Amino acid sequence: MDKNISKKTVGILMPGDMGHGCGQAFKENGFNVVSCLNQRSERTKKLAYTAGIKDLKTIDNVIKSSDLILSILPPESALKQAEAINSKILKLKKQITYVDCNAISPKTAKKISDTISSKFCNFIDAGIIGLNPIVEKGQTRLYVSGPNTDPVKVLNGNGFIIKDLGRDIGKASAMKMIYASATKGTFALHAAVLTTAHKLGLSPEYFEELKFSKPEMLSAMERMVPRIPLDAGRWEGEMHEIADTFSDAGITPKFHQASADMMKLANKTPIAKETRETVDQNRSLIEALDMYVEALKK
Repeated sequence: MDKNISKKTVGILMPGDMGHGCGQAFKENGFNVVSCLNQRSERTKKLAYTAGIKDLKTIDNVIKSSDLILSILPPESALKQAEAINSKILKLKKQITYVDCNAISPKTAKKISDTISSKFCNFIDAGIIGLNPIVEKGQTRLYVSGPNTDPVKVLNGNGFIIKDLGRDIGKASAMKMIYASATKGTFALHAAVLTTAHKLGLSPEYFEELKFSKPEMLSAMERMVPRIPLDAGRWEGEMHEIADTFSDAGITPKFHQASADMMKLANKTPIAKETRETVDQNRSLIEALDMYVEALKK
């Protein structure tokens, strides 16, 4: 182990499903990991405690103690958090690296970069691809870009595989958007197709056809559609960021605007009140589709 690693402190804001796994992986690789759990849910606090993340009670304390901060939260909160962090960095006059790991468009990444004071803070644009590092056994990819990405490379092989895309802010976020546009966008399309088939009374016949002609597609549907609601609240905002990314590239945003609508629908189902720890593992695809169709009435 690098002797310098144990001296490094990583702040994680906020340690939810992805963040707590990152924190646990960093801890297991010799880093100190801290956060501020004030006003966080009991579930988040429990996840952080289990991961060994130390609660420093205030954001000021996290900034004072950290060598670098990773921002990992729903995309619609990314800019607001960056503004809050920047005001505290200016007050504390603390030199620090701020790594925005959120699922945001390149345009949003540039807004955040412009928000952060370059006098005290080194901003790194980043995008996480893969599940959290504990689930991925250290194979989670962190794509990064910016004028100085060196400080985050201490995490390479210590929870993340770091992929450097160069000096341009927005490049890493673009990579995340493109990847998620296909993965989560496909999940949304599958949910839309199955909900339509179910509402029209064609589920048995459609499943039979898929078993014959596209068994791998049916398997993907069975695996993901019942679980979309667990993340739909976060993924709705991500779909809007993807739509903006496509629009800015001159490509129609309508695919992912529609995907956002499906995430909103999924978030209305009873499944959305469950968590990864409490989700009914035995729920069938048909039972989930009953809930999707019922949610259409809300």
